Amino acid sequence: MDEGDVPEDCTRCAACCFSDSPRHARVTGDDHRRLGEDAEQLVEWIGNSAFMRLERVTPDVQKCIALAIDPATATFACSIYETRPQVCRDLERASSGCRGELSTKSDRAKRALVVLRGP
Repeated sequence: MDEGDVPEDCTRCAACCFSDSPRHARVTGDDHRRLGEDAEQLVEWIGNSAFMRLERVTPDVQKCIALAIDPATATFACSIYETRPQVCRDLERASSGCRGELSTKSDRAKRALVVLRGP
């Protein structure tokens, strides 16, 4: 996959915000402090480790709770962009990590849009 295969704008993709694993986006102590009063609504604790909470969009698709989806415009936005965890800050568009997310999960955003748009 080359850069031409990566959407020009992350708001048209959001593959990295979908996951099957509740451990998809680690939340460190610094991240938790940055999330402030919203942290407990956004974070799930697994043992003594924190991760961004997932919510089910379809029976087989889960997304980060902070991901806002606009089915009318087919766009995605992080509702906590300014306070997002470091792991999210470190993932750069078109990086190898981004391309890996895109190659394994790009269909999830499309399936979520189909369901949210309705019949």
